[in-house]
Amino acid sequence: MEKKKKWYKSKTVWSGIIAVAVAVYNALTGALDAQCNIAGSICIHLPAIPQFVYGILGALGIYGRVKAESKIG
Repeated sequence: MEKKKKWYKSKTVWSGIIAVAVAVYNALTGALDAQCNIAGSICIHLPAIPQFVYGILGALGIYGRVKAESKIG
């Protein structure tokens, strides 16, 4: 019988979760910056995460998939 590991122990799953979190964060920073153009609004300037981070997360996802030895269960 093949052993299964918990989903939260998977490098591939975590790289996907972090990629989604980075995308949501960058979308929110753009939306907050757009609100600064409205008169009387409170401006919050958050730094955007650089685009190369997606490449790193993609590489980690591929690495995790290649090195996987068990299924997620």
